[in-house]
Amino acid sequence: MDGMEMTGTPWLPAGPPMLHAYREYECSQNTTAECDYYQQYWHFWYESDHRFALPTVALFTTTIILFALAHFFQRLAPRSVQDTSIVRRKTALYRFLSYRSFRLPALNWNSAPLGVLLLGLVGTTFFLCMTLIPQPYYWPESATLNYWGGSPPIATRSGWLSLGCMPFVFLTAGKSNFITALTGVSHEKLQVYHRWISYVFFVTALVHTFPFIVYNITTGQMVMQWMTNFDYWTGVVALIAQAYLTFASMGPLRNISYEWFKFSHFVAALVFMVFLFVHCASTLSSWDYFIVTGVFFAFSWLHRQLRIYFEHGLHREATISLAANGFVRVVIPTKAIWQVGQHFFVRFLSADIHALSIHPFTACSLPSATGPDSELVLYIRPRRGFTARLARQAASASGSKVRLLLDGPYGGVHMQKVQQCQRQIIIAGGSGSGWILPFILASLYTSGSTDKKFESRDNTLRIIVATRDIVARQWFDQTVRELLSSMGLNKLPPNIEIEEFFTGSDPMTAPTRVSDEDPYASEDPEKALGTTHASSQHGSDSDAESTNGKSSKQHSGRPDLPALLREEFTSASAPERIGVFVCGPLSMQNAVSNTVAEAQMSILKGRRKDIYLHMEHFSWA
Repeated sequence: MDGMEMTGTPWLPAGPPMLHAYREYECSQNTTAECDYYQQYWHFWYESDHRFALPTVALFTTTIILFALAHFFQRLAPRSVQDTSIVRRKTALYRFLSYRSFRLPALNWNSAPLGVLLLGLVGTTFFLCMTLIPQPYYWPESATLNYWGGSPPIATRSGWLSLGCMPFVFLTAGKSNFITALTGVSHEKLQVYHRWISYVFFVTALVHTFPFIVYNITTGQMVMQWMTNFDYWTGVVALIAQAYLTFASMGPLRNISYEWFKFSHFVAALVFMVFLFVHCASTLSSWDYFIVTGVFFAFSWLHRQLRIYFEHGLHREATISLAANGFVRVVIPTKAIWQVGQHFFVRFLSADIHALSIHPFTACSLPSATGPDSELVLYIRPRRGFTARLARQAASASGSKVRLLLDGPYGGVHMQKVQQCQRQIIIAGGSGSGWILPFILASLYTSGSTDKKFESRDNTLRIIVATRDIVARQWFDQTVRELLSSMGLNKLPPNIEIEEFFTGSDPMTAPTRVSDEDPYASEDPEKALGTTHASSQHGSDSDAESTNGKSSKQHSGRPDLPALLREEFTSASAPERIGVFVCGPLSMQNAVSNTVAEAQMSILKGRRKDIYLHMEHFSWA
């Protein structure tokens, strides 16, 4: 790993493998001063894993512990404690950091929340300081000194810093993982940390690599080392695989073919781990990090397999049909339990390569309130690959059966927060409208199925749907009507109000179905709100009799979400808790999250309110 002198053929390392290399050291330098210099805290190769890898582990572990403590306090502390001024202010500060983000409209890009950026800054500062501040970068030039294997100090420390990242790269990648169990942060929200830690993992690996090249070219040993040193070529293969893992995971490349990305990602990860394991060659405690990584991965994988095979079963069949909005409607009989906003990973068992890939889909239904048998309903927006094939099958043979495997549920909305919020504002744009349906069902289940019970309902729902597709709006109205009918109702209860914003062209000229040439990719989710800048105040409002049986507000133009939310926050009484839930394009998410973050500042200044935000992303996988 660090320039160990291995002779012989590149494919046959010398000596039997050991879990740990020896740490015994006898100074062979010429003077006591030289020995003391080599054994200084930041120089000593034989303790370099303790000096650099362990602090890296401590950085990540401390962060996880702090968030775990905050999570358990939030869940277990009595309401009387959480309502104290100091706790409310600290909660508001935490939420401000969690909600405030920045946007570049030209690139249609939203930054991570401010708090996540600050965590990234802390990590960046740590790795820069640990890599660049200790001196020297290379050993002093001397014909008489024989420092360990010619391993440059900057290569040694960056190598251990890199290895310290490895367990956390895999830990944040798993769908079932210890971080989610301890902190409550769902696996999809951990993906940003997975990517960032992977970047650090790769950059420090590069910093580990290049000093050896510089040193050996300078001393004229590069060809000889490549031909005889086992570490060099195994390290290069591992680095190439790591580069592919890092760059091929970027959004634009990943979205070209998600199925190929998933398959190649696992193959490259396997190649990387095998060659890095051999490259490390039991240097000091290097293999300990592989053991820990293997344990984390094994627990995550085993837990998922147990859920797939024992909770959901191997012979699950689903009925597929084409919904009125062009989406594939998948209905899966199940006894599983899930909550609002949760998603499942689905593997369709087709006779082609698509059976090797697994995709996340949000549940658009809730478990039955009357018995163990339920129907899990998924609305899949067809794009390319297997989803387009699924749509063609649903169009040609509606009601046909497909075999699949289920993994989940994962993520979702914090139900304790939903129940505590007397006022719920639920916002969706474009294809996110299906995500709203479980909120309506949850309210109907909680309230009962009679108008009398609805009248005493404390929690109110204000639902805002924005779409540029008239067919999608008609589908949403029809689906809501069917939900109400299933509960024995012919109209919305008084505690639920729906506002629909049509942001597309004239409804009379809007297309009623998607194009035959590319029938399933006509609505880009990032353009679901269109480019209309008129707010509801400037559009044409009408109180039209909607298909759900009760008058609902319909508007033309784009909703002015910041103004709408500020009005809600201002009108809310002091003890009332408000929950904002949003699923939509990036522009919508940014507008909502920053408005809620702005409201947290008023709480920091003393206003006694509680405003909670949950954002569901269109794409994070």
